[in-house]
Amino acid sequence: MLEGVVRAVRRRPRILVAEVIPVIMTTSTTRGSAEALGRPAVGRRGEDIAARYLGDHGWRGLDRNWRLSDGLRGELDLVALEPAADRPPTLVVVEVKTRTGLSAGPPAAAVDTAKLGRLRVLAAAWAAQHPVPHERIRLDVVSVLLRRGLPAELRHHRGVGVS
Repeated sequence: MLEGVVRAVRRRPRILVAEVIPVIMTTSTTRGSAEALGRPAVGRRGEDIAARYLGDHGWRGLDRNWRLSDGLRGELDLVALEPAADRPPTLVVVEVKTRTGLSAGPPAAAVDTAKLGRLRVLAAAWAAQHPVPHERIRLDVVSVLLRRGLPAELRHHRGVGVS
């Protein structure tokens, strides 16, 4: 189904440039520790924070937790349009990584070359199935750190993969 839609392109590694945005968690989500929420709830909370951050910056959310039904492995956490005043919007696939501590490294470190490759294939499949006007496709990573008693820390890594 994806023949001709995706082609492998060898690219030089990009340096991630992050915006650090503190986001205050609401009282309803801070009952107990972030660790006590459980892994799926922590991931959902990180996606909620990322989606709100993007919406607050004028982005239009198009899809969330999208999976291709044809058996291709993986999921797109968020798909959104980043507006631009002087050109068509950019279609952005956002991988959200959430952690409750740094013992395993920063959240964005979990997005390796293999993961980026899967995201590129899924992004192309999403774009092929959804005729949304856009100028280009970009892959971003939003990392969210949830620590007990502290505001959530969000980092937006733009252009991790550019098409």
